[in-house]
Amino acid sequence: MHALRATLLNKPVDWTQLDHVTEACASSTPQLAGIVNAAPSASFRIKGLKLAREPLRYSGRTAMRANISVHEPRTSQDIDTAFSFSMEGYSGSAEPRQQVPFAWSPGWNSPQAWNKFQDEVGGHLRAGDPGTRLIESQGDGLSWFSSVPRAFSPERGTWKVVPFFHLFGSDETSSLAAPVQERIPQAYVALAKSEADRLGVNDGALLSLSVGGELLTLPLRINEELGAGLVALPSGLPGIPPAIFGKSVDGLQEAAQ
Repeated sequence: MHALRATLLNKPVDWTQLDHVTEACASSTPQLAGIVNAAPSASFRIKGLKLAREPLRYSGRTAMRANISVHEPRTSQDIDTAFSFSMEGYSGSAEPRQQVPFAWSPGWNSPQAWNKFQDEVGGHLRAGDPGTRLIESQGDGLSWFSSVPRAFSPERGTWKVVPFFHLFGSDETSSLAAPVQERIPQAYVALAKSEADRLGVNDGALLSLSVGGELLTLPLRINEELGAGLVALPSGLPGIPPAIFGKSVDGLQEAAQ
């Protein structure tokens, strides 16, 4: 985008690296001045080496396309950061650094190797934790406890819709998979035992309820964990509109058989 703009304005293209963009943002906006300290520049090196993104175990990459050619193609070149797109580069723990793509140290399993990079076991990195805070707190001016909502105390015969989440069915993406679809329960409406007794219905009874203009007819599940004044519907299941959660139930009764 910068190159296009520079061409249109007949100006030289002076942004060729991410560092140039970062410096321009930092100089143009005082609030962003600290972003130049968030990460080292692209010229950062340790003993003349860039930092390796891949662990030494990735040496098996040579075999990944050996069936195509024994000549390994050149790895992608990164001119914007201090990292290399390969296992070639510095990956040791002797030199303090904030940028640690993976933990590796001779004689240590990977999780235990982290202690070689820290000032103490479970502590901070020896070179300091990465990142920088751009906006410092100006004191605690929030009134955390001045506006406390009153306890939920519904009137008799009124209900609010709350969601029940299921491992199988409530997630939009996973519920597209056939093995998950086989385990998705049928839609239902859940009530507390006290509410079911007041309505004179038993577990499995067919209930009719109206919420936000939507008329639903669903089998009842009695749930001991629900409080009075709550109607629970399974989130994400077919036939349950997602926009009805948090709304009030206009009518709830046993459906005519």
